[in-house]
Amino acid sequence: NLVFHGVIRFYFEDYTEGSVATKCLRVCSSSSTREVIETLSEKFRPDIEKQSTDYSLYEIHKYKERKLDLGERPLVIQLSWTSNNREGRFVLKKKQESLK
Repeated sequence: NLVFHGVIRFYFEDYTEGSVATKCLRVCSSSSTREVIETLSEKFRPDIEKQSTDYSLYEIHKYKERKLDLGERPLVIQLSWTSNNREGRFVLKKKQESLK
């Protein structure tokens, strides 16, 4: 039941504008992916705040990409990268089905 905080750098890929932005966010170990997406949508694009369900958070490593479930804990996931000797990043992307 130990709760702790950490800072994570998040990336936002906007394919319509062809840009990438980054933000650092202080995250609690109990914060879910859903909560992080809501906060990131406010930070990156205030105009998409109401549409945060159109976005997903991905864990990206050198040759691998994985979509996080809404109940996962990004800070806990990031801390596991060091124990597995891996580097990665979190990227906020628009859901694929929304791009059609």
